[in-house]
Amino acid sequence: MESKSFLFTSIPIIAIIAIFGYLNIQQESISSTQEPVATDLCKIIEYNGEDRIDVLFISSVEDAQHYTDVLLSTEPYKGKRNYFNTRVIEQEVECKDYKGIAILCNTKEIQELAKQCPHDYIAVIKEEPKNIRSSAYGNVLSINKVHEDSVLIHEFGHAFGNLAEEYGGAKIPSGAKNCVSSCDKFQGEIDSCELECSESTYYRSISAGVMRTLATSNYGKYNNVLITKLLEKNKPQDVTVTGSIIESQEEQCNDELVNIKITPNSNDLIAKTENIFEKGCAPKEVGTGEICFNEDICYPDSIFTDSQDTDKEDTLSGETISYQEDTTFYVKKDIEDPLVEVTHNGDLIKLIDTRQVGAKACRV
Repeated sequence: MESKSFLFTSIPIIAIIAIFGYLNIQQESISSTQEPVATDLCKIIEYNGEDRIDVLFISSVEDAQHYTDVLLSTEPYKGKRNYFNTRVIEQEVECKDYKGIAILCNTKEIQELAKQCPHDYIAVIKEEPKNIRSSAYGNVLSINKVHEDSVLIHEFGHAFGNLAEEYGGAKIPSGAKNCVSSCDKFQGEIDSCELECSESTYYRSISAGVMRTLATSNYGKYNNVLITKLLEKNKPQDVTVTGSIIESQEEQCNDELVNIKITPNSNDLIAKTENIFEKGCAPKEVGTGEICFNEDICYPDSIFTDSQDTDKEDTLSGETISYQEDTTFYVKKDIEDPLVEVTHNGDLIKLIDTRQVGAKACRV
């Protein structure tokens, strides 16, 4: 009788142990394929809450702190400081030597590194000879730290505001609004109307603003309004105290992302994607330009390269050229809106149905 009692008592216990063992195995299996991306790489420099414009530095902590202050102490960003978060990945990375004249850090490796942290824009800080230009390409700013600090303001003007060069010998990118064909085309207050804005027959709204010379950080009244409109488009839903570091509210980079590769060809741009989801963080609704993903995320369709020795030169020199390098973008999967329209100058170049992506396992 005692043996039967023991048997009946043991069976439920064994069953419970078996169930827990099975669930534990399943949990380990799930974790091995969908483990959240580690966030210990991401160090907060300035945190003002969620739903901000996230700038990620890949540099030393000291450089990230310095350039955060440079950016957010300059108008119009200064007045919207709590619209921004800044973080840093303190890691040495390799950038491309672009034609021997500029650093170009918009590489697949850097984009893969950046997706481990919340980011809309990436600023890679390097130290190169003074004749090597800084650049802006897509959402990546490649900063040569031997240039004036204002080079960050200049390159952010390209990447965020799609501002054209205001020195001569360059090309006006599609959609740029700071260079006009006649003074009466300026719809708003200007500092002055000066001939030469990328092209010799176009006009700029300030004699010597930061888009023309690194001797200043001032965009000028007209350009400030252009950028402020974009900042208001990205206005946070809440208003928080500026500069507070709230690590407990740090966002986790565990979204399903679609990897989209933009490749130039002789006629236009080609967009391709791998049949795989990757885990991480992708840019949100920011910026302006002619390459767009669902009209929410847009970037200029040009590479900007710039340098100036302010001791010897009155203006910047450089070039603006159409995309000549492959570049990688990440877009977050949206269950409610699974279609991603990739457009260039308003024309559809690729329609991606994210419901058909992911036949392969997720990758982190």
